[in-house]
Amino acid sequence: MQQIFEIAYANLLSPMVLFFLIGIIAVLVNSDLKVPTAFYTGYTMIILFTIGIKGGVELRNVSLLEMLPAIFAAVFLSLAMLFITYFLVCKLWKFSIEESWAISAHYGSVSAVTFIAGLAFLDKIEITYESYMSAILVIMEGPAIILAIILYKFYIQKQGEKTNNPNASLKHVVKEAFFGKSIFLLLGGIFIGFVAHADGLLLIKPLFGDLFYGILCIFLLHMGMIATQSLKQIEKLTPFSFLFAFILPLIGGSLGIFIGQFIGLSLGGAFILAVLTGSASYIAAPAAIAQAIPKANSGIYLGSALGLTLPFNLILGIPYYYWIATLYY
Repeated sequence: MQQIFEIAYANLLSPMVLFFLIGIIAVLVNSDLKVPTAFYTGYTMIILFTIGIKGGVELRNVSLLEMLPAIFAAVFLSLAMLFITYFLVCKLWKFSIEESWAISAHYGSVSAVTFIAGLAFLDKIEITYESYMSAILVIMEGPAIILAIILYKFYIQKQGEKTNNPNASLKHVVKEAFFGKSIFLLLGGIFIGFVAHADGLLLIKPLFGDLFYGILCIFLLHMGMIATQSLKQIEKLTPFSFLFAFILPLIGGSLGIFIGQFIGLSLGGAFILAVLTGSASYIAAPAAIAQAIPKANSGIYLGSALGLTLPFNLILGIPYYYWIATLYY
């Protein structure tokens, strides 16, 4: 137990976590600090492109056969978290059907920022991991979102309800989940990193490489502000209401370590799989859910994923997943 506290303390002092905490404090003290929308859009693109380019470069040295166990594990874990989340929030927390499927879609999907924080953590302690994990991030982003919305549509059809929302069509849902901004930029970056000449990649390295962690810190400052604002907007917030936002990461992280070790991933690879499984989407999932399940309260699914699970993972979850991984390896 002393080891996990030491790891958590070291992680707490990382610049990324400190920037996130400053964002939280800015909202709590009613600071007039603001991040321009255009700037936010720009650095989000840089962050996602950088992750994809790095993954694409690494994929040049990996065969599809080598990746297959991790691909199957990623899809399994994504769907497992979808149904585990639905059971907990619907049966135990008694959320409505709409909100249960909305929350489940977020926790079945993954967070790119938590993934980056996990990579930074491994780099800091000099632990290696499988080079194709960026591709696993992309694979885990969409399936749970799509399935959650399909199952919700089956439910409303069974209830005899009809929707007049043209954006709620299955075609639109698939587009948002698999070709929305976040996953499209990740896939685009992977393609560029995989096919571009090495000389060309060196030319873009100053922006999509050297500045990456500095830009990420500003992004996390903004995320800290948005997360706190989301929580402040939720009415009747009690300690029990959102306890699932801390339980689900622990379940997902533990499953990720177990499955990662079972399929033969390295300690670092199993840790990253745990980080992904224990995270929750707040970019791709909200975009799709807002259109397909408009009755769901966005404050609940965004407040839990972004306002509670993200900071929990950044501060405590990542050290916990690493500690669990060391017990298996």
